[in-house]
Amino acid sequence: MREALFSLIGISLLQCVLLMIIQDESTGKVIKLIGGAAMAAILISGVKDFDYQTYASALQQKQAETYWDAEAVKNDVALLNRRYIESKCSAYILERASQMQIELLSAEVTLAWNTDGFWYPVHAEMTVTEENTELYMLKRLIESELGIPIAEQIWRAENESD
Repeated sequence: MREALFSLIGISLLQCVLLMIIQDESTGKVIKLIGGAAMAAILISGVKDFDYQTYASALQQKQAETYWDAEAVKNDVALLNRRYIESKCSAYILERASQMQIELLSAEVTLAWNTDGFWYPVHAEMTVTEENTELYMLKRLIESELGIPIAEQIWRAENESD
């Protein structure tokens, strides 16, 4: 392919130079005819040597690589939605704990898929610096606001220095 392109360029340049040098109109027509025939022969030889099998397999491979899997995209979107909702629920718990003067080190919420087509919180794990009486109020708040039963709330006490 590359050789054919260079040959076409070479013939074109040679034809242009000859036409500039030779001013005779009839000789110029002959030069144009010969140059055109040579270019046509090069183009035909390129098509003749073209490997259609390799081209077809390369084209098929490219199509397979760029295949758009709608189900995979749908799953990715669902996973991103889940992570987003989990992070929002965790942030909500941390914010409410801060408002209640409870030192909460972390809050992780786990979601489940509802058959009605949405994610909902089912489990939460929290780490506090120390257990105190305010925790019961936060547990009830998480149950009433997020719908996570107290039985599904795991609380761990941990020192900040650990």
